Amino acid sequence: MKPYYYKLEKFGDFSGYLNPFYVNKSFPKRFKLKRFFFIFGKKKYFRADHAHKKCDQIIIPIKGKIKITLMNKDKKIYYISQKLMRGLYVPKKNWIKINFYKDLDCVLVLCNYKYDKKEYISSYSDFIKRY
Repeated sequence: MKPYYYKLEKFGDFSGYLNPFYVNKSFPKRFKLKRFFFIFGKKKYFRADHAHKKCDQIIIPIKGKIKITLMNKDKKIYYISQKLMRGLYVPKKNWIKINFYKDLDCVLVLCNYKYDKKEYISSYSDFIKRY
Protein backbone atom coordinates (compact mmCIF):
# COMPACT_ATOMS: atom_id res chain seq x y z
CA MET A 1 0.00 0.00 0.00
CA LYS A 2 1.19 3.52 -0.76
CA PRO A 3 1.03 6.65 1.41
CA TYR A 4 -1.95 8.91 0.79
CA TYR A 5 -3.60 12.00 2.17
CA TYR A 6 -6.32 11.29 4.69
CA LYS A 7 -9.33 13.65 4.47
CA LEU A 8 -10.51 14.94 7.86
CA GLU A 9 -14.21 15.45 8.54
CA LYS A 10 -15.17 18.79 10.03
CA PHE A 11 -18.29 19.95 11.87
CA GLY A 12 -18.57 23.39 13.34
CA ASP A 13 -20.40 26.58 14.06
CA PHE A 14 -19.59 30.07 15.38
CA SER A 15 -17.97 28.64 18.53
CA GLY A 16 -15.45 26.35 16.82
CA TYR A 17 -15.33 22.94 15.20
CA LEU A 18 -14.52 19.31 15.78
CA ASN A 19 -13.01 16.48 13.75
CA PRO A 20 -14.71 13.14 14.53
CA PHE A 21 -13.12 9.70 14.12
CA TYR A 22 -15.02 6.43 14.17
CA VAL A 23 -12.94 3.38 15.04
CA ASN A 24 -14.57 0.96 12.60
CA LYS A 25 -15.53 3.49 9.94
CA SER A 26 -12.99 6.31 9.63
CA PHE A 27 -9.87 4.21 9.03
CA PRO A 28 -8.80 1.89 6.22
CA LYS A 29 -10.29 -1.62 6.64
CA ARG A 30 -7.04 -3.28 7.63
CA PHE A 31 -6.15 -0.52 10.11
CA LYS A 32 -7.09 -1.57 13.65
CA LEU A 33 -6.17 1.15 16.14
CA LYS A 34 -3.77 -0.18 18.83
CA ARG A 35 -2.16 2.99 20.22
CA PHE A 36 -1.82 6.71 19.71
CA PHE A 37 0.48 9.51 20.83
CA PHE A 38 1.19 13.20 20.29
CA ILE A 39 4.42 14.68 18.97
CA PHE A 40 5.22 18.29 19.82
CA GLY A 41 7.92 19.63 17.56
CA LYS A 42 10.55 22.32 17.44
CA LYS A 43 11.31 24.12 14.19
CA LYS A 44 15.10 23.58 14.42
CA TYR A 45 14.82 19.78 14.67
CA PHE A 46 13.14 16.98 12.78
CA ARG A 47 11.40 14.05 14.45
CA ALA A 48 11.00 10.37 13.59
CA ASP A 49 13.96 9.49 11.28
CA HIS A 50 13.08 5.79 11.24
CA ALA A 51 10.82 3.21 9.57
CA HIS A 52 8.57 0.47 10.90
CA LYS A 53 8.58 -3.23 10.00
CA LYS A 54 4.98 -3.88 11.08
CA CYS A 55 3.28 -0.60 12.04
CA ASP A 56 1.10 1.54 9.75
CA GLN A 57 0.35 5.06 10.95
CA ILE A 58 -2.09 7.87 10.35
CA ILE A 59 -0.61 11.27 11.15
CA ILE A 60 -3.13 13.97 11.97
CA PRO A 61 -2.19 17.64 12.38
CA ILE A 62 -3.31 19.22 15.64
CA LYS A 63 -1.52 22.57 15.41
CA GLY A 64 0.61 24.15 12.68
CA LYS A 65 1.91 23.16 9.28
CA ILE A 66 3.97 19.99 9.12
CA LYS A 67 6.28 18.67 6.39
CA ILE A 68 6.60 14.89 6.19
CA THR A 69 9.31 13.32 4.04
CA LEU A 70 8.81 9.66 3.13
CA MET A 71 11.44 7.54 1.46
CA ASN A 72 11.00 4.08 0.03
CA LYS A 73 11.78 3.47 -3.61
CA ASP A 74 11.68 7.21 -4.12
CA LYS A 75 11.48 10.34 -1.98
CA LYS A 76 8.17 12.16 -1.58
CA ILE A 77 7.25 15.21 0.47
CA TYR A 78 3.80 15.70 1.98
CA TYR A 79 2.33 18.70 3.80
CA ILE A 80 -0.41 18.46 6.39
CA SER A 81 -2.15 21.08 8.51
CA GLN A 82 -5.50 21.70 10.18
CA LYS A 83 -6.13 24.41 7.61
CA LEU A 84 -5.77 21.90 4.74
CA MET A 85 -8.07 19.47 6.61
CA ARG A 86 -5.96 16.43 5.81
CA GLY A 87 -3.75 13.96 7.56
CA LEU A 88 -1.42 11.37 6.07
CA TYR A 89 -1.63 7.58 5.97
CA VAL A 90 1.91 6.12 6.24
CA PRO A 91 2.23 2.37 5.58
CA LYS A 92 4.99 0.32 7.17
CA LYS A 93 8.38 0.12 5.45
CA ASN A 94 8.53 3.84 4.67
CA TRP A 95 11.38 5.90 6.11
CA ILE A 96 9.87 9.00 7.70
CA LYS A 97 11.13 12.42 8.81
CA ILE A 98 8.79 15.01 10.31
CA ASN A 99 9.59 18.75 10.24
CA PHE A 100 7.63 21.35 12.19
CA TYR A 101 7.55 24.97 11.05
CA LYS A 102 7.05 26.47 14.52
CA ASP A 103 7.95 25.44 18.04
CA LEU A 104 5.24 23.38 19.73
CA ASP A 105 3.38 22.55 16.52
CA CYS A 106 1.75 19.18 17.11
CA VAL A 107 0.57 15.99 15.42
CA LEU A 108 -1.49 13.07 16.65
CA VAL A 109 -0.15 9.69 15.48
CA LEU A 110 -2.50 6.70 15.29
CA CYS A 111 -0.86 3.27 15.06
CA ASN A 112 -2.14 -0.19 14.21
CA TYR A 113 0.66 -1.96 16.12
CA LYS A 114 1.68 -1.89 19.76
CA TYR A 115 4.96 -0.28 20.78
CA ASP A 116 7.85 -2.68 20.24
CA LYS A 117 11.37 -1.30 19.93
CA LYS A 118 12.41 -4.38 17.90
CA GLU A 119 10.04 -3.48 15.05
CA TYR A 120 11.69 -0.08 14.47
CA ILE A 121 14.28 0.28 11.72
CA SER A 122 16.63 2.95 13.07
CA SER A 123 19.52 2.76 10.61
CA TYR A 124 18.87 4.31 7.20
CA SER A 125 21.65 2.25 5.60
CA ASP A 126 20.02 -0.98 6.91
CA PHE A 127 16.67 0.23 5.62
CA ILE A 128 18.06 0.85 2.11
CA LYS A 129 19.69 -2.61 2.01
CA ARG A 130 16.58 -4.50 3.17
CA TYR A 131 13.62 -2.56 1.83
